Amino acid sequence: MSLGSTDVVVVSPPGSDTAAGSYLEWSPILGGAVLSAAISTIMAAFGSAIGLSLVSAETERSTSMMGLAIAGALWALWVTVSASGAGGYLAGRMRKPLGDASSHERGVRDGAHGLVVWAVGALLVAFITSSSLMGAARTAASGAASLASGASSLVSQQADPLASALDTVMRSNGATPPTQGEREEASRILVRSLANGSLEAGDREYIASRMATRMNIPQAEAEKRIDDAYARLNQAKETAKQAAEKARRTGIIVAFLTAAVLLVGAAAAYLAAMLGGRHRDEEIDLFGGR
Repeated sequence: MSLGSTDVVVVSPPGSDTAAGSYLEWSPILGGAVLSAAISTIMAAFGSAIGLSLVSAETERSTSMMGLAIAGALWALWVTVSASGAGGYLAGRMRKPLGDASSHERGVRDGAHGLVVWAVGALLVAFITSSSLMGAARTAASGAASLASGASSLVSQQADPLASALDTVMRSNGATPPTQGEREEASRILVRSLANGSLEAGDREYIASRMATRMNIPQAEAEKRIDDAYARLNQAKETAKQAAEKARRTGIIVAFLTAAVLLVGAAAAYLAAMLGGRHRDEEIDLFGGR
């Protein structure tokens, strides 16, 4: 049978066969994944160092939280794209193509290898991050986040609003101080009142009468102390609720950004693997030579 002018004969290069029934070559995939994980780990450590250099316990000398968030997002995007691209390119360049594939099909297979590199690399990074190898980087990142809030914020977080309120209410001013049992009883009443949303008049009068008798102060003054303490506790409760809501919104944003960055990394690995395969077929050096 003679070949027409438009027929193409593709000859498999020596040693290009893969395992029967599979087009995947795991050697270049694992090599690319290891390279990707190594780049991610190194750049994460650099990122932690840079983050620590941008923050300070003194608020006026520290970069704003918005600035840190933007810088961190851009850094994560750059690291993910760079690591995924490097791993995908290596896999595409090192893969041995089958001779039964057209140029387009080889590109698709190279890209598929890049996607697998991205997936395996992500699993490796997750494993490394959870191990002691990344302990220093995690500690640095945690320290950066703590320093960014300022020393005054750290002190306020450590204070106990309920204990502070009771200290104010039961300040003896030289009179007989309340007993530990009376203090605990007042604490339980205030906690229950906060949970219910209001301080009942009976509870208010009961605590005030005990305080007035114990510390020899007017009933009106005792009631004013209780009202002031309850107002401060309510304010602390609202502040905590706002902080929890802010943390919830931040978690949602971080989750979406993480997913978006990972998807961009997958696209970068796919395209880089196709580029590596094209350079392999055309025998082009990465730096432009032949």
